[in-house]
Amino acid sequence: MISPGPPRRRSPSFLPGGLSQQLGMCVQAGMIAFSVMSLLDIGYGEIGLLQVAALLMPLLLALPLGVLVDRVRRRSVLVVAGLLSAGSLASLAVVSWLGVAGIPHFAAAIVVLAIVWTAGEIARNAYVPSVVGRDRLVPVNAALFCVASIGSLAVPPMLGDHAGAVVPAVLAVMAVASAASVPLFRRLDVPEESPGPRSGWWREATAGVRFTLTQPVLRAMTVYLVGSALLEPLVDEMGRRPPRGEDVHENLVAVLSLVIKAAPAAGALVAVLLHRRVGALRLAWLAVAVTQPFVLLLALTGTAGGPLWYLLGEFVPWAGWTVTALALLSHRQVITPGRLLGRTGATLILFTGLAAIAGTFVQVLVLHLIRAIPFLGEAFPTEAGPLAGAPVLVLCVLGALAAAIPLRRVARTAGPAPAVSATPATSPRED
Repeated sequence: MISPGPPRRRSPSFLPGGLSQQLGMCVQAGMIAFSVMSLLDIGYGEIGLLQVAALLMPLLLALPLGVLVDRVRRRSVLVVAGLLSAGSLASLAVVSWLGVAGIPHFAAAIVVLAIVWTAGEIARNAYVPSVVGRDRLVPVNAALFCVASIGSLAVPPMLGDHAGAVVPAVLAVMAVASAASVPLFRRLDVPEESPGPRSGWWREATAGVRFTLTQPVLRAMTVYLVGSALLEPLVDEMGRRPPRGEDVHENLVAVLSLVIKAAPAAGALVAVLLHRRVGALRLAWLAVAVTQPFVLLLALTGTAGGPLWYLLGEFVPWAGWTVTALALLSHRQVITPGRLLGRTGATLILFTGLAAIAGTFVQVLVLHLIRAIPFLGEAFPTEAGPLAGAPVLVLCVLGALAAAIPLRRVARTAGPAPAVSATPATSPRED
Protein backbone atom coordinates (compact mmCIF):
# COMPACT_ATOMS: atom_id res chain seq x y z
CA MET A 1 0.00 0.00 0.00
CA ILE A 2 1.24 3.47 -0.88
CA SER A 3 0.41 5.91 1.88
CA PRO A 4 -1.02 9.33 1.09
CA GLY A 5 1.32 12.24 1.48
CA PRO A 6 0.83 15.93 2.12
CA PRO A 7 -1.08 18.02 -0.42
CA ARG A 8 0.94 19.09 -3.42
CA ARG A 9 1.33 22.71 -4.35
CA ARG A 10 -0.17 23.83 -7.61
CA SER A 11 2.14 23.79 -10.60
CA PRO A 12 0.34 25.55 -13.46
CA SER A 13 3.47 25.48 -15.63
CA PHE A 14 3.64 21.67 -15.84
CA LEU A 15 0.84 21.13 -18.35
CA PRO A 16 2.03 23.87 -20.74
CA GLY A 17 5.55 22.48 -20.40
CA GLY A 18 4.35 18.97 -21.14
CA LEU A 19 2.37 20.15 -24.14
CA SER A 20 5.40 22.00 -25.50
CA GLN A 21 7.53 18.92 -24.93
CA GLN A 22 5.05 16.76 -26.84
CA LEU A 23 5.02 19.19 -29.77
CA GLY A 24 8.81 19.04 -29.85
CA MET A 25 8.85 15.24 -30.06
CA CYS A 26 5.72 14.57 -32.11
CA VAL A 27 7.42 12.36 -34.71
CA GLN A 28 9.88 9.51 -34.53
CA ALA A 29 13.54 10.27 -34.96
CA GLY A 30 13.64 7.76 -37.81
CA MET A 31 11.10 9.84 -39.73
CA ILE A 32 13.29 12.91 -39.33
CA ALA A 33 16.28 10.89 -40.55
CA PHE A 34 14.41 9.87 -43.70
CA SER A 35 13.15 13.39 -44.42
CA VAL A 36 16.43 15.22 -43.88
CA MET A 37 18.55 12.64 -45.66
CA SER A 38 16.22 12.59 -48.64
CA LEU A 39 16.27 16.37 -48.75
CA LEU A 40 20.05 16.26 -49.07
CA ASP A 41 19.97 13.39 -51.56
CA ILE A 42 21.97 10.94 -49.43
CA GLY A 43 21.75 7.21 -50.01
CA TYR A 44 18.95 5.03 -48.68
CA GLY A 45 21.51 2.73 -47.10
CA GLU A 46 22.58 5.45 -44.68
CA ILE A 47 18.94 6.35 -44.06
CA GLY A 48 18.11 2.76 -43.17
CA LEU A 49 21.03 2.45 -40.77
CA LEU A 50 20.04 5.67 -39.01
CA GLN A 51 16.43 4.55 -38.72
CA VAL A 52 17.53 1.26 -37.19
CA ALA A 53 19.80 3.12 -34.75
CA ALA A 54 16.97 5.51 -33.84
CA LEU A 55 14.74 2.52 -33.12
CA LEU A 56 17.17 0.27 -31.26
CA MET A 57 19.20 2.71 -29.16
CA PRO A 58 16.25 3.83 -26.98
CA LEU A 59 15.31 0.19 -26.42
CA LEU A 60 18.85 -0.83 -25.50
CA LEU A 61 19.15 2.14 -23.12
CA ALA A 62 15.60 2.08 -21.76
CA LEU A 63 16.45 0.40 -18.45
CA PRO A 64 19.51 2.60 -17.73
CA LEU A 65 17.38 5.65 -18.55
CA GLY A 66 14.74 4.40 -16.13
CA VAL A 67 17.35 4.02 -13.41
CA LEU A 68 18.63 7.53 -14.15
CA VAL A 69 15.12 9.01 -13.89
CA ASP A 70 14.61 7.29 -10.53
CA ARG A 71 17.99 8.45 -9.21
CA VAL A 72 17.81 12.17 -9.95
CA ARG A 73 15.18 14.91 -9.88
CA ARG A 74 12.70 14.38 -12.67
CA ARG A 75 12.44 18.11 -13.25
CA SER A 76 16.15 18.19 -14.03
CA VAL A 77 15.77 15.38 -16.56
CA LEU A 78 12.93 17.25 -18.29
CA VAL A 79 14.96 20.47 -18.46
CA VAL A 80 18.06 18.77 -19.84
CA ALA A 81 15.97 16.76 -22.31
CA GLY A 82 14.33 19.96 -23.54
CA LEU A 83 17.67 21.66 -24.05
CA LEU A 84 19.23 18.72 -25.89
CA SER A 85 16.13 18.24 -28.02
CA ALA A 86 15.94 21.92 -28.97
CA GLY A 87 19.65 22.05 -29.80
CA SER A 88 19.59 18.90 -31.93
CA LEU A 89 16.45 19.92 -33.83
CA ALA A 90 17.75 23.44 -34.41
CA SER A 91 21.04 22.11 -35.76
CA LEU A 92 19.20 19.77 -38.14
CA ALA A 93 16.96 22.62 -39.28
CA VAL A 94 19.92 24.89 -40.03
CA VAL A 95 22.08 22.37 -41.87
CA SER A 96 19.16 20.95 -43.84
CA TRP A 97 18.27 24.49 -44.90
CA LEU A 98 21.86 25.17 -46.01
CA GLY A 99 22.60 21.65 -47.23
CA VAL A 100 26.04 21.63 -45.65
CA ALA A 101 26.00 18.74 -43.17
CA GLY A 102 27.38 15.24 -43.42
CA ILE A 103 26.67 11.80 -42.05
CA PRO A 104 28.49 12.21 -38.68
CA HIS A 105 26.41 15.22 -37.67
CA PHE A 106 23.11 13.69 -38.74
CA ALA A 107 23.90 10.34 -37.13
CA ALA A 108 24.75 12.00 -33.82
CA ALA A 109 21.68 14.28 -33.89
CA ILE A 110 19.21 11.53 -34.77
CA VAL A 111 20.51 9.10 -32.14
CA VAL A 112 20.61 11.84 -29.48
CA LEU A 113 17.03 12.79 -30.28
CA ALA A 114 15.82 9.21 -30.02
CA ILE A 115 17.50 8.71 -26.64
CA VAL A 116 16.57 12.13 -25.25
CA TRP A 117 12.92 11.76 -26.23
CA THR A 118 12.72 8.38 -24.54
CA ALA A 119 14.26 9.80 -21.36
CA GLY A 120 11.87 12.76 -21.51
CA GLU A 121 8.85 10.50 -21.87
CA ILE A 122 9.91 8.32 -18.95
CA ALA A 123 10.64 11.35 -16.76
CA ARG A 124 7.38 13.11 -17.61
CA ASN A 125 5.23 10.07 -16.87
CA ALA A 126 7.12 9.52 -13.61
CA TYR A 127 6.76 13.17 -12.60
CA VAL A 128 3.03 13.58 -13.30
CA PRO A 129 1.80 11.99 -10.01
CA SER A 130 4.01 14.28 -7.91
CA VAL A 131 2.81 17.38 -9.74
CA VAL A 132 -0.92 16.95 -10.32
CA GLY A 133 -2.02 14.38 -7.74
CA ARG A 134 -4.04 11.24 -8.42
CA ASP A 135 -7.38 13.00 -8.95
CA ARG A 136 -6.19 14.69 -12.13
CA LEU A 137 -4.02 12.00 -13.68
CA VAL A 138 -6.42 10.95 -16.42
CA PRO A 139 -7.29 14.50 -17.61
CA VAL A 140 -3.64 15.57 -17.67
CA ASN A 141 -2.50 12.40 -19.43
CA ALA A 142 -5.37 12.79 -21.90
CA ALA A 143 -4.34 16.35 -22.77
CA LEU A 144 -0.72 15.33 -23.30
CA PHE A 145 -1.76 12.33 -25.38
CA CYS A 146 -4.05 14.40 -27.61
CA VAL A 147 -1.29 16.88 -28.42
CA ALA A 148 1.14 14.06 -29.19
CA SER A 149 -1.42 12.34 -31.42
CA ILE A 150 -2.27 15.50 -33.34
CA GLY A 151 1.40 16.23 -33.90
CA SER A 152 2.23 12.67 -34.94
CA LEU A 153 -0.60 12.74 -37.50
CA ALA A 154 -0.03 16.25 -38.85
CA VAL A 155 3.75 16.55 -38.97
CA PRO A 156 4.87 13.40 -40.88
CA PRO A 157 2.99 14.37 -44.08
CA MET A 158 4.75 17.74 -44.01
CA LEU A 159 8.13 16.10 -43.42
CA GLY A 160 7.46 13.64 -46.20
CA ASP A 161 6.68 16.44 -48.63
CA HIS A 162 10.37 17.27 -49.16
CA ALA A 163 9.30 20.55 -50.76
CA GLY A 164 11.95 23.25 -50.43
CA ALA A 165 11.95 24.80 -46.98
CA VAL A 166 9.13 22.67 -45.55
CA VAL A 167 11.34 20.20 -43.71
CA PRO A 168 13.67 22.82 -42.14
CA ALA A 169 10.66 24.92 -41.13
CA VAL A 170 8.95 21.98 -39.40
CA LEU A 171 12.16 21.08 -37.59
CA ALA A 172 12.55 24.71 -36.51
CA VAL A 173 9.02 24.77 -35.09
CA MET A 174 9.71 21.55 -33.17
CA ALA A 175 12.95 23.08 -31.85
CA VAL A 176 11.10 26.16 -30.62
CA ALA A 177 8.49 23.99 -28.91
CA SER A 178 11.19 21.96 -27.15
CA ALA A 179 12.97 25.14 -26.07
CA ALA A 180 9.70 26.59 -24.73
CA SER A 181 9.31 23.60 -22.38
CA VAL A 182 12.61 24.38 -20.61
CA PRO A 183 11.60 27.56 -18.70
CA LEU A 184 8.19 26.07 -17.96
CA PHE A 185 9.70 22.98 -16.36
CA ARG A 186 12.30 25.08 -14.52
CA ARG A 187 9.48 26.99 -12.80
CA LEU A 188 8.18 23.81 -11.19
CA ASP A 189 8.66 23.64 -7.45
CA VAL A 190 7.20 20.32 -6.38
CA PRO A 191 8.67 18.02 -3.72
CA GLU A 192 9.76 14.64 -5.04
CA GLU A 193 10.28 11.35 -3.27
CA SER A 194 13.74 10.43 -2.08
CA PRO A 195 15.32 8.00 -4.55
CA GLY A 196 16.52 5.76 -1.76
CA PRO A 197 19.94 4.09 -1.44
CA ARG A 198 21.78 3.18 -4.62
CA SER A 199 22.73 -0.44 -5.19
CA GLY A 200 24.32 -0.37 -8.65
CA TRP A 201 22.86 0.20 -12.10
CA TRP A 202 22.26 -3.43 -12.94
CA ARG A 203 20.66 -4.29 -9.63
CA GLU A 204 18.40 -1.26 -9.72
CA ALA A 205 17.39 -1.98 -13.31
CA THR A 206 16.54 -5.61 -12.56
CA ALA A 207 14.59 -4.47 -9.50
CA GLY A 208 12.35 -2.39 -11.76
CA VAL A 209 11.84 -5.31 -14.15
CA ARG A 210 11.13 -7.68 -11.29
CA PHE A 211 8.61 -5.33 -9.72
CA THR A 212 6.82 -4.87 -13.07
CA LEU A 213 6.57 -8.60 -13.69
CA THR A 214 5.63 -9.64 -10.15
CA GLN A 215 3.12 -6.95 -9.22
CA PRO A 216 -0.19 -8.49 -10.42
CA VAL A 217 -1.70 -5.38 -11.99
CA LEU A 218 1.51 -4.29 -13.70
CA ARG A 219 2.04 -7.82 -14.98
CA ALA A 220 -1.46 -7.80 -16.48
CA MET A 221 -0.75 -4.44 -18.11
CA THR A 222 2.49 -5.79 -19.55
CA VAL A 223 0.73 -8.79 -21.07
CA TYR A 224 -1.87 -6.61 -22.76
CA LEU A 225 0.56 -3.99 -24.06
CA VAL A 226 2.97 -6.61 -25.40
CA GLY A 227 0.12 -8.47 -27.09
CA SER A 228 -1.20 -5.28 -28.69
CA ALA A 229 2.24 -4.28 -29.96
CA LEU A 230 2.77 -7.76 -31.40
CA LEU A 231 -0.53 -7.73 -33.33
CA GLU A 232 -0.60 -4.11 -34.49
CA PRO A 233 1.66 -4.49 -37.59
CA LEU A 234 -0.42 -7.41 -38.79
CA VAL A 235 -3.71 -5.56 -38.33
CA ASP A 236 -2.31 -2.59 -40.23
CA GLU A 237 -1.20 -4.76 -43.13
CA MET A 238 -4.26 -6.96 -43.36
CA GLY A 239 -7.10 -4.50 -43.20
CA ARG A 240 -6.34 -0.83 -42.82
CA ARG A 241 -6.61 0.38 -46.40
CA PRO A 242 -8.85 3.19 -47.63
CA PRO A 243 -11.78 1.89 -49.70
CA ARG A 244 -11.27 1.89 -53.44
CA GLY A 245 -13.56 1.64 -56.40
CA GLU A 246 -15.29 3.63 -59.09
CA ASP A 247 -18.06 4.69 -56.70
CA VAL A 248 -15.60 5.93 -54.02
CA HIS A 249 -14.56 9.54 -54.61
CA GLU A 250 -11.14 10.76 -53.52
CA ASN A 251 -12.75 13.58 -51.53
CA LEU A 252 -14.75 11.03 -49.55
CA VAL A 253 -11.57 9.14 -48.67
CA ALA A 254 -9.96 12.40 -47.56
CA VAL A 255 -12.95 13.22 -45.33
CA LEU A 256 -12.91 9.73 -43.83
CA SER A 257 -9.20 10.02 -43.07
CA LEU A 258 -9.77 13.38 -41.39
CA VAL A 259 -12.57 11.98 -39.22
CA ILE A 260 -10.47 8.94 -38.28
CA LYS A 261 -7.66 11.21 -37.12
CA ALA A 262 -10.04 12.54 -34.46
CA ALA A 263 -10.30 9.07 -32.88
CA PRO A 264 -7.56 9.67 -30.25
CA ALA A 265 -9.29 12.86 -29.11
CA ALA A 266 -12.62 11.03 -28.88
CA GLY A 267 -11.04 8.22 -26.90
CA ALA A 268 -9.34 10.67 -24.55
CA LEU A 269 -12.67 12.40 -23.92
CA VAL A 270 -14.35 9.08 -23.15
CA ALA A 271 -11.55 8.18 -20.72
CA VAL A 272 -11.90 11.52 -18.92
CA LEU A 273 -15.68 11.18 -18.64
CA LEU A 274 -15.83 7.55 -17.52
CA HIS A 275 -12.72 6.80 -15.47
CA ARG A 276 -14.21 7.92 -12.14
CA ARG A 277 -17.51 6.16 -12.64
CA VAL A 278 -16.20 2.88 -14.06
CA GLY A 279 -12.71 2.65 -12.58
CA ALA A 280 -9.47 2.66 -14.54
CA LEU A 281 -8.84 -1.09 -14.77
CA ARG A 282 -12.44 -1.97 -15.54
CA LEU A 283 -12.60 0.79 -18.13
CA ALA A 284 -9.39 -0.50 -19.73
CA TRP A 285 -10.57 -4.04 -20.41
CA LEU A 286 -14.12 -2.96 -21.25
CA ALA A 287 -12.73 -0.66 -23.93
CA VAL A 288 -10.85 -3.62 -25.43
CA ALA A 289 -13.88 -5.92 -25.32
CA VAL A 290 -16.27 -3.36 -26.80
CA THR A 291 -14.15 -1.67 -29.46
CA GLN A 292 -11.57 -4.11 -30.81
CA PRO A 293 -14.10 -6.45 -32.54
CA PHE A 294 -14.86 -3.52 -34.86
CA VAL A 295 -11.50 -4.31 -36.51
CA LEU A 296 -13.32 -7.12 -38.33
CA LEU A 297 -15.20 -4.52 -40.36
CA LEU A 298 -11.96 -3.64 -42.14
CA ALA A 299 -12.26 -6.87 -44.09
CA LEU A 300 -15.40 -5.44 -45.73
CA THR A 301 -13.84 -2.29 -47.19
CA GLY A 302 -13.84 -3.88 -50.62
CA THR A 303 -17.60 -4.59 -50.49
CA ALA A 304 -20.71 -2.45 -50.77
CA GLY A 305 -20.73 0.18 -48.04
CA GLY A 306 -16.95 0.00 -47.88
CA PRO A 307 -16.45 3.62 -46.72
CA LEU A 308 -18.73 3.09 -43.71
CA TRP A 309 -17.03 -0.17 -42.73
CA TYR A 310 -13.64 1.47 -43.13
CA LEU A 311 -14.67 4.40 -40.92
CA LEU A 312 -16.06 2.20 -38.16
CA GLY A 313 -13.23 -0.32 -38.39
CA GLU A 314 -10.62 2.42 -37.98
CA PHE A 315 -12.25 4.98 -35.71
CA VAL A 316 -13.78 2.77 -33.02
CA PRO A 317 -10.76 0.50 -32.33
CA TRP A 318 -8.38 3.46 -32.35
CA ALA A 319 -10.55 5.40 -29.90
CA GLY A 320 -10.86 2.28 -27.74
CA TRP A 321 -7.11 1.73 -27.72
CA THR A 322 -6.70 5.34 -26.54
CA VAL A 323 -9.13 4.77 -23.68
CA THR A 324 -7.24 1.65 -22.61
CA ALA A 325 -3.81 3.25 -22.89
CA LEU A 326 -4.79 6.28 -20.82
CA ALA A 327 -6.53 4.20 -18.17
CA LEU A 328 -3.55 1.86 -17.82
CA LEU A 329 -0.99 4.68 -17.71
CA SER A 330 -2.93 6.58 -15.05
CA HIS A 331 -3.51 3.49 -12.92
CA ARG A 332 0.15 2.52 -13.18
CA GLN A 333 1.13 5.98 -11.93
CA VAL A 334 -1.13 5.48 -8.91
CA ILE A 335 -0.12 2.00 -7.80
CA THR A 336 3.63 2.22 -8.46
CA PRO A 337 5.88 3.58 -5.69
CA GLY A 338 7.31 6.92 -6.76
CA ARG A 339 10.93 5.78 -6.72
CA LEU A 340 10.11 2.93 -9.15
CA LEU A 341 8.02 4.87 -11.67
CA GLY A 342 10.92 5.50 -14.01
CA ARG A 343 12.01 1.88 -14.09
CA THR A 344 8.51 0.45 -14.56
CA GLY A 345 7.92 2.85 -17.44
CA ALA A 346 11.26 1.90 -18.98
CA THR A 347 10.46 -1.79 -18.62
CA LEU A 348 7.19 -1.35 -20.50
CA ILE A 349 8.96 0.62 -23.24
CA LEU A 350 11.52 -2.16 -23.61
CA PHE A 351 8.99 -4.98 -23.74
CA THR A 352 6.52 -3.25 -26.06
CA GLY A 353 9.34 -2.11 -28.35
CA LEU A 354 10.70 -5.64 -28.64
CA ALA A 355 7.16 -6.93 -29.23
CA ALA A 356 6.65 -4.40 -32.02
CA ILE A 357 9.85 -5.59 -33.70
CA ALA A 358 8.71 -9.18 -33.36
CA GLY A 359 5.35 -8.13 -34.78
CA THR A 360 6.98 -7.04 -38.03
CA PHE A 361 8.47 -10.52 -38.42
CA VAL A 362 5.05 -12.06 -37.74
CA GLN A 363 3.60 -9.72 -40.34
CA VAL A 364 6.13 -10.81 -42.98
CA LEU A 365 5.59 -14.48 -42.14
CA VAL A 366 1.81 -14.24 -42.40
CA LEU A 367 1.99 -12.35 -45.69
CA HIS A 368 4.32 -15.00 -47.08
CA LEU A 369 1.90 -17.76 -46.04
CA ILE A 370 -1.06 -15.91 -47.54
CA ARG A 371 0.66 -15.41 -50.86
CA ALA A 372 1.56 -19.10 -50.92
CA ILE A 373 -2.16 -19.99 -50.90
CA PRO A 374 -3.46 -19.58 -54.46
CA PHE A 375 -6.97 -18.22 -53.91
CA LEU A 376 -5.82 -15.89 -51.11
CA GLY A 377 -2.62 -14.72 -52.77
CA GLU A 378 -4.56 -13.58 -55.85
CA ALA A 379 -6.89 -11.43 -53.77
CA PHE A 380 -4.26 -9.92 -51.48
CA PRO A 381 -2.95 -7.24 -51.36
CA THR A 382 -4.38 -5.71 -54.54
CA GLU A 383 -8.01 -6.13 -53.58
CA ALA A 384 -7.93 -6.87 -49.84
CA GLY A 385 -11.26 -8.63 -50.06
CA PRO A 386 -12.94 -10.55 -47.25
CA LEU A 387 -11.23 -13.84 -48.16
CA ALA A 388 -7.81 -12.23 -47.86
CA GLY A 389 -8.23 -10.28 -44.66
CA ALA A 390 -11.03 -11.76 -42.56
CA PRO A 391 -9.41 -14.95 -41.21
CA VAL A 392 -6.28 -13.20 -39.98
CA LEU A 393 -8.28 -10.25 -38.62
CA VAL A 394 -10.39 -12.71 -36.62
CA LEU A 395 -7.22 -14.16 -35.11
CA CYS A 396 -5.96 -10.65 -34.33
CA VAL A 397 -9.18 -9.73 -32.54
CA LEU A 398 -9.12 -12.98 -30.57
CA GLY A 399 -5.51 -12.28 -29.65
CA ALA A 400 -6.36 -8.76 -28.42
CA LEU A 401 -9.26 -10.09 -26.33
CA ALA A 402 -7.05 -12.83 -24.90
CA ALA A 403 -4.37 -10.29 -23.98
CA ALA A 404 -7.02 -8.32 -22.05
CA ILE A 405 -8.11 -11.31 -19.93
CA PRO A 406 -5.47 -10.60 -17.24
CA LEU A 407 -6.77 -7.02 -17.02
CA ARG A 408 -10.27 -8.34 -16.44
CA ARG A 409 -9.06 -10.66 -13.71
CA VAL A 410 -7.11 -8.02 -11.79
CA ALA A 411 -9.97 -5.54 -12.20
CA ARG A 412 -12.22 -7.98 -10.34
CA THR A 413 -9.81 -8.53 -7.45
CA ALA A 414 -8.15 -5.11 -7.11
CA GLY A 415 -9.51 -2.78 -4.47
CA PRO A 416 -9.65 1.01 -4.65
CA ALA A 417 -6.43 2.50 -5.99
CA PRO A 418 -4.26 3.93 -3.21
CA ALA A 419 -3.13 7.52 -3.11
CA VAL A 420 0.34 8.43 -4.28
CA SER A 421 2.89 8.81 -1.53
CA ALA A 422 5.08 11.86 -1.09
CA THR A 423 7.46 9.89 1.14
CA PRO A 424 9.24 6.62 0.45
CA ALA A 425 8.79 5.19 3.91
CA THR A 426 6.22 2.56 2.94
CA SER A 427 7.46 1.84 -0.55
CA PRO A 428 8.31 -1.79 -1.28
CA ARG A 429 11.92 -2.79 -1.00
CA GLU A 430 13.79 -3.17 -4.26
CA ASP A 431 15.88 -6.10 -3.17
